[in-house]
Amino acid sequence: MTLLLALGCSDAPKPSLSAVPQGSARGFNVLLVTLDTTRADALGCYGARDAGTPHIDGLAANGIRFSQAMASAPLTTPSHASILTGLHPPSHGVRNNGEAPLAQEQITLAEVLRTAGYRTAAFVSAFVLDKRFGLDQGFEVYDDRVARTHNPNSFGGRNERPGEATAQAAVAWLGRQSSAQPFFAWVHFYDAHDPYTPAAPFDAAFRGREYAGEVAYVDAQLGRLIAALDAAGQRQRTLIAVLADHGESLGQHGESTHGRTIYDAAMHVPWILCCPGSPGASGLVVEDVVATVDLMPTLLEALGIAAPRKFDGQSLLSAPARTDRAVYLETMMTLLNNGWAPLYGVRTAQGKYIQAPRSEFFDLAQDPFELRDRSAERPDDARRLAEQLEGLRAAWPKSGANPGAAAKLSEETQRALSSLGYASGSSADGSVGVLDPKDMLTSWEWIEEAIRLQAQAVGPEAPRKLAEALAKVERALARSKSDRAALEQKARILTAQGRLDDASKALREYIAIQGSPDAYVFLAQLALAREKPEEVEPLVAAAIALEPGHGGARIALGNLYLYQKKFDEAIRAFEEALTVDPIRAQGMASAQLEHAKRLRAQR
Repeated sequence: MTLLLALGCSDAPKPSLSAVPQGSARGFNVLLVTLDTTRADALGCYGARDAGTPHIDGLAANGIRFSQAMASAPLTTPSHASILTGLHPPSHGVRNNGEAPLAQEQITLAEVLRTAGYRTAAFVSAFVLDKRFGLDQGFEVYDDRVARTHNPNSFGGRNERPGEATAQAAVAWLGRQSSAQPFFAWVHFYDAHDPYTPAAPFDAAFRGREYAGEVAYVDAQLGRLIAALDAAGQRQRTLIAVLADHGESLGQHGESTHGRTIYDAAMHVPWILCCPGSPGASGLVVEDVVATVDLMPTLLEALGIAAPRKFDGQSLLSAPARTDRAVYLETMMTLLNNGWAPLYGVRTAQGKYIQAPRSEFFDLAQDPFELRDRSAERPDDARRLAEQLEGLRAAWPKSGANPGAAAKLSEETQRALSSLGYASGSSADGSVGVLDPKDMLTSWEWIEEAIRLQAQAVGPEAPRKLAEALAKVERALARSKSDRAALEQKARILTAQGRLDDASKALREYIAIQGSPDAYVFLAQLALAREKPEEVEPLVAAAIALEPGHGGARIALGNLYLYQKKFDEAIRAFEEALTVDPIRAQGMASAQLEHAKRLRAQR
């Protein structure tokens, strides 16, 4: 009952995963660890010097390392949806962070394993994996208790949980599991995401290499999970998969982070599969191009569990080796957040094609860092990959700029918004979907700099910092008037400056391109601050229509009732916020609830 038993001796002719029989890990536990924002070359087992990743490297030395694994998208929510369903984003429908959730009709790895008799639990570290986005399907325990923001103008904010806290929750659960019933545990670490601020002692050990320090910190937390398996006597019957959701550009191709390019810096991820008791697999390196959508079919075949449907990915245990396999890549963030063109691509062992306003073809054998577009020199090769891409895309539903957002608003809500001058998804300049992201990355850098300047806007320096931040976003908007990310930051800056009418105008422009729950809540709070209470309820209704569990919408409604001195209604609204959104709404709703109770008592 061991995975890879059939591989034989390490000195045999090039071992192949296809030799592994179905069900060779039947009855094993499964520990899935996803590393947010982790490049393959950040790990020692992928060639990084002084990486500080002994636990991941140890798993690779005793298991299988996939040297050319590709993510579906350089975004946390869509990529994790792909990992957990075996489907690419066009198939499962999650195309961006924080927007449309994974539909209930999709089938996740957790659902399949739970049906097969597994205990299931997930421990995630970032708000973009909150259960409201649908990835909790099939988990008995879904621990998404991430830190909450107390800033009413940035409801949701950048909520995350340190890896140490996530590991602690996971270790406690692992310690309660019995060997009589197998378990599936998914643990997600977010720490390598920017900003890079590793905890002690990694801050000192990796001074000047803070990103590497964050990766080393995560490796240490993985070590705690492995130690917990050892302490429980479970490691020898646990299949461990460690992979990243996407990489990090770190300045390559002009992108400091990720999300707006699909070059390998953001798409090439580590993937290690380790099953103790399979010495023939120790140190095996698979050089074929694989995709993170292959994880679910691969695990199910190893566990001897029937696939519930057809996957976009394939089991790597039974699929024949292919040197010409082309895996799919995309980012829709460029379109949905910035109004630029989306990017679609395919990646093979030797080349990559990226469809864009100016499409690109790279010969990876000669140019592994994708520095030279060879489309003009090798048009036949570029055309061949372009045709493969179109063949993949033809089988999937088409996506527009506003996938389903406006359709979720009732006619009554849309009429109420229109009567107030709020028209959602009805206007945008002619550049939407046309601007090439590689030409626009400097605009995103200006927006990120504006965000940093806002964080520094405290004390006597605040007016100057806010003015500098506003100048940055105005530069971005001069290049693309339909950049929702720039409009959002403009609204935040203007609010901080006390220019509430101008902030409201920026948000009106934002929702005229495409509405979002947070934007409607922000507008509702601004309406109240601007002495326009009649606007609040339609805006709250729009937010709840798009996200029924949005606690901030109930807080905005409670604030309206406080303004109207309807204290009983306000108390109910704040209590409802705590019921539907107990983690994210906790700070604001609790404070306002106590305030409302005091006012009612004084009445």
